[in-house]
Amino acid sequence: MAFDTLAARIGRAIRFVHSETEACVALDRPARQLDPERRTEADADAAFAAAKGWLAFGDEAAHLALLLDRAP
Repeated sequence: MAFDTLAARIGRAIRFVHSETEACVALDRPARQLDPERRTEADADAAFAAAKGWLAFGDEAAHLALLLDRAP
């Protein structure tokens, strides 16, 4: 699967798990939606999505991500 496709999957997973009142989502929540056994892959997908300008990260220790409007 291409990285663009995987990065888009993390965006869809974030949209699925976040509530209307949340701006940032802890990355472990969408990672569990994708496949809890493949957390490293979900982290790589999130990093690629950030490089594309689709995600912004907050506190590194908390692993929080903000899905940006330009994300697919």
